[in-house]
Amino acid sequence: MIKNSRTLGLTLAFAVAGATLAACGDAGTASSGDHARSVVVFMPPGSDNYLAEWQRGARAEAQKLGIDIKILENQFSQPEQDTQVQQQLGSGSKPDAYIWWPVDNAAGLASLKKLHDSDVPTFQTNQNPDSRGLEYIVAYAGVDDTQNGDVSGQLAVQARDKLKESGVPLHSAGGNAIAVTFPAGYGATEDRMKGFQKRIEGSGIQVIAEAPAGFDQTTGYKIGAQLIAANKAKGIDIVYAENDALADGAIQALEEAGYQPGKNVAVVGGNCHGDFSNLQAGKQFGTGLQAASLEGQYTVDVVNTYLKTKQVKDGEARPEASPDKAPTVDSVSRYNFIPNPMVHSNEVQSTSLWGHKMTDLCTY
Repeated sequence: MIKNSRTLGLTLAFAVAGATLAACGDAGTASSGDHARSVVVFMPPGSDNYLAEWQRGARAEAQKLGIDIKILENQFSQPEQDTQVQQQLGSGSKPDAYIWWPVDNAAGLASLKKLHDSDVPTFQTNQNPDSRGLEYIVAYAGVDDTQNGDVSGQLAVQARDKLKESGVPLHSAGGNAIAVTFPAGYGATEDRMKGFQKRIEGSGIQVIAEAPAGFDQTTGYKIGAQLIAANKAKGIDIVYAENDALADGAIQALEEAGYQPGKNVAVVGGNCHGDFSNLQAGKQFGTGLQAASLEGQYTVDVVNTYLKTKQVKDGEARPEASPDKAPTVDSVSRYNFIPNPMVHSNEVQSTSLWGHKMTDLCTY
């Protein structure tokens, strides 16, 4: 999930925990005369709401296109994902393409290379590829987390300015910010913070503390409360949470600590994630519309187009954030990014992306 170009090819990683195998498959019906193509996806578990939505979008698009899709889930465990790769390659069954969503970009390189060496076209999704793994993938399709952080940085500057206009005294010349992030080692954690920090350069906003949490409201509350207690004496003007579930938890912690989110402290999110009542109530200033189901849909579209054309162009494809319809994927670029439009608290009901209302895309 760029208005400003960002350097790609970062070394990324995911948090690692647990070990359970779940495999899901959905078969689409190919049109008359169409070859029934097949795709195997390796990814973390659909027990996470965002990942479940990604799967829903991918399955629906695969069925529409006549693609058989099998999703191999792991419980955020790179060793488990490595085993799944070994089992798939040892089965003797070759799909038309692999989609790779690594648990740990660096630690997963050996498995990615094995997929590449099987001569099956392999695409990476959701996490920008490790620079050492670029030679093993045909293309990347999905979000741009650096752009996501950039959008949140823009929101932070706007929210800070609104505080000043409202007469709220800041605790430093440009305002003090704390950040509640995804887990340490998770690829998007680093990318979003880099995009955020780059965007606020020169604004005067200082990130005085950040701490890794998780992806949900519970961890957002726990880590948010710890950050607030540790930094209350310095003064907190802005809270940046890398998704809105974390923001919800941070808002709860702020209120318990005596703050009034939306009035004397500003909260900005990274992307909509389930309940957005705090956003609509103005307790959260804004977010990015990163639609999980559309990411899954778009990734399958990119893979399907490549299987038809067998061609990849250098550079990036960044389809417009049209409210009306999804783009037609006529060609594949090396990097293919979905949009992440900025949404303020008063724009939730009026915002649509690719023919879907935000209220539908973000309620899961």
